[in-house]
This record gives sequence, C-alpha cells and structure tokens, in this order.
Amino acid sequence: MGCLKRFKTQHNLIVRSLRLCYSTGKEKLEKQPKLATDVLKYLENDTDYSKIIEKLPRSLLRKYKTPESMYLINTKTAREIAETIRNHVNEESPVVEVNPGLGYLSKELLQCTKNHIYLYETSSHFSPHLEALRNEKSKRLTYKVADFFGMWKLAFQDKMDGGNRLTELLGDLASNDKNRIIKIVGAMPGLNFVKHLIYNIVFNNDTDLLGRTDLFITMPAHHYRYLTDIDIQEGKFKTIPALFQSFFDCKVLINVPKVHYLPWTYPPSGKKALMMDEYSLCLVNITQKEKLPCPADYLPLLWYFLKPHICSKTTKVIPMLEQWIPGCGVWLITGQDPPDSNKLLCPTSEDAPLPHMTIFTEFGDLNLKQKITVFKRFISWPEFEQCPFRVTMESNLPKSISQIEDDDKRRLNTHIDDIEESDGETEENEK
Repeated sequence: MGCLKRFKTQHNLIVRSLRLCYSTGKEKLEKQPKLATDVLKYLENDTDYSKIIEKLPRSLLRKYKTPESMYLINTKTAREIAETIRNHVNEESPVVEVNPGLGYLSKELLQCTKNHIYLYETSSHFSPHLEALRNEKSKRLTYKVADFFGMWKLAFQDKMDGGNRLTELLGDLASNDKNRIIKIVGAMPGLNFVKHLIYNIVFNNDTDLLGRTDLFITMPAHHYRYLTDIDIQEGKFKTIPALFQSFFDCKVLINVPKVHYLPWTYPPSGKKALMMDEYSLCLVNITQKEKLPCPADYLPLLWYFLKPHICSKTTKVIPMLEQWIPGCGVWLITGQDPPDSNKLLCPTSEDAPLPHMTIFTEFGDLNLKQKITVFKRFISWPEFEQCPFRVTMESNLPKSISQIEDDDKRRLNTHIDDIEESDGETEENEK
C-alpha cells in the first residue's frame, strides 16, 4: 500500500508538471508577437528577400511606431551608400559600422575602401553571418557583440569607479589622439542615438578615446529637419536640437528607399503625416565641430544651463542668473565684466554679441549663440566657482544613468511633436 501511495503521489506530480509546462508553453505561444502581413508579403514576393526571411529575427518582421534599431536588407542600396561614403573616407581613419545585421553594407565598404572596419552589433542573432565575414576578411575586420551607441554609459561608470569598460569595448580602436577623425556608419530610426552622441561629448569629452566623430547615418527626414531646425538658432527653444547644433554640423548626402530597411513603421497620421516622409530616408553626414562652445570640464554645466528649467523661452535672464550670483545683473546691463573675470572662459570675438539687456530680457529674446555667450560670461565671473550652480548641477547628474535617461525620455516625446516612443504594439489586422 505504501508503494502504491508513493506511485500515485509521483504520478500526480508528473501530471501537474506536464499541465504547467503545457499551460506555460501555450501562454508563451499566445504572447509571441504577431508578424506584419504587408512586410511578409513584400519580402516573399521578391526572390532576393525571400531567401533571407529565415535569417531574420521575428522582431524585424513586425511593425513599430518608432523602433529602437534599423537594419539594411537591400544590396543595391548598400552599394549606393558605400559608394557615397567612400568619397568622404581617407585611409588613415578607422571605420565603425554599428548594427551591420546581415553585413550587406559591411561587404560593400570592404570592397570600396582599404580601411580597417570595426563592426558592433547589439544582437547576437546576426553572429553567424558576421563571424563568417570576419573569418573571410580577418585582417581588415573586427567584430564585437556590443552596444556601441551606449558607450557613454560605460565611460560614466568608469569615471565613477575607475574601471576600464570603455577600453575593453573599443579595444585597439581606442586612441588618446583628440584630433583623430573616426568614421561611424549606421542607421537611426529614432533620436536615442543623438542623445548618445551628445552625452558622449558632455560626459566623456575630457577622457574621450574616440577622437572627433564623422558620422554617416541613415535617418527619417523629419528627424533631420528637427535637429537642424534653423528656428533653434533664432530663438525657438528645444534642448536636444540646441545641443546638437552646438556640437555638430549636419548635411544630407543622398535619399534611400525606406522599405529597404527593417523593421517597418506604421504610416503617419494626423499632423505628423504632414512632416513625415513615408517613402524615403536620408543618409546624412554629421561631423563633430573642431571647436566646442567651452572647455571639456564645463560641458556638463552647459548641458544643465540649456535644460528647460533654467533656459526656457519665458525665463528672464538676469533674475535667473542672480539666483546664483546676486548682483551679477549689473554686468549684463552695462555690457561689461568684472576685471578679474577668467579670460580663458570669457566670450571672444567669435561669440555672438548680446543685445542691450534689461531685467525684462527673456531667454526667448536671444538666439542660440547669444545664449551661449551669456553662459560663457556667467562661468567666467569670479563668483561663479563659489556659487551653488555647479553643486546643483552635480546633484542632478551622474548619480544614476537611469535618472538622466528617464528625464530625457520624457522630454524627448514632447520634442518631436509627440511622436511615440519605441514599442512593440501591433495593429489588429496584423497576422
């Protein structure tokens, strides 16, 4: 009887376990994302694309509002992009390709340039294809599974604990030559990449191991218009474009078909449809300026100064600055500076002159270059190092990376006319 009882108990446990496994497996199958019918139809009806469907992760066969990454799947567009980039690449510059996916553009770059190419892919799904390419071109190719665009986080963590994460990520790509120009190739479906660029300069410029970046990025045209909006120069206030235009020069090289990249996005609706090009993307050249607005260790202060809670359109300049340095308004009103101001930080003849300032002058009355002039005068005054501005900035900074990211994630949504952040939602008519 005892043996029979133990048998029944074990049998019941096995049955329960099998039921649980079946239930869990069923739930996982039900939760698996549905694929987009129009994407599958487009790929299946083209002999070149039909061969690669099985090579792609399911996530690329869905549609998104704003995807986190974007992958090139067309060989002709890969060749056109490579030929365009070739005219801007010298043999001394290392070339980095971010998220190469199946490696179509990588192969074209290897053919039309003589440079060593470094591949950084965030998804291990593409490892077999990229490993095979590396084995074929071992002397000219370095491949790593890593988030290249997120390197600023590693650099920040290294500063906090003296680690060497960034050095390990870059390997022999690392350099202490600040004037070295590095070519970076990739695609940018959203604005997170721009945030990484800005943060890498703001928080890592004094210990930068890359040098000056020269980027060739495929992006939606409305993002390019947003970042290069001329009204930002004239007084319109948005933090991301203001910092971008202060750090970089940007121009369009060619346009490429949007359907040649996966994943696809939902068609725009409402007012967004007027500003978005549903059919093409821009290959843009983003070049870091030789001279930044201020010394490296003051860049975090500039970042904090240009945040909306300080430099908003309706904020009055003098009352705001006098919260930090009481009585400093007289220097702005008279157009003079204290005789013991730091001459290394003061505005020069290259900086924009300020209009006649009063206590009613608002930041919205100044263009971007004039805002930077105000900032440079502010940090040059002798009382600045004793005022609480730097301490306040530091208390809002690098205590946690997530704090910075969450703050900018909320702000980014409002900066692009409420274009939705990346998600995995699918429409009801998707397969």
